[in-house]
Amino acid sequence: MRWLGLARRAHDLALAHVTAREAFGSRLAELGMVQQQIADNEIDIAASRALILHTAWVLDTGGDAGTASSIAKTFVSEAVGRIVDRAMQMTGAVGTSGDRLLSRYWREVRPFRIYDGPSETHRWSIAKRAVSSFKKRGRA
Repeated sequence: MRWLGLARRAHDLALAHVTAREAFGSRLAELGMVQQQIADNEIDIAASRALILHTAWVLDTGGDAGTASSIAKTFVSEAVGRIVDRAMQMTGAVGTSGDRLLSRYWREVRPFRIYDGPSETHRWSIAKRAVSSFKKRGRA
């Protein structure tokens, strides 16, 4: 969850680039494929924030936050990677250079998906809890 700010910054750097750069007779931000990448980043940021807020609420209310936390950690870590990757894509070659922070962000976010446990471990935990909960409800 702590890396969502970095993803927002990467997205802002990409927005600054695509709103200023022209190609094919218009600003990059006016091109459909770039607009799709912008929208997908906005969606990933909003969904990540919502999952983080939900997990915090579960913790604050004394609930069992194991599943909520695993879901948030998995989704957000993967979303951060997608956001930074799209930001790099939108900025093109300049995004991969040392002239922008994006190349550094990109190198840092991949290991982020491992720091709080790999996604596969969280998915295993989520599935195990879902099956257990289903059985406890007497539906098995």
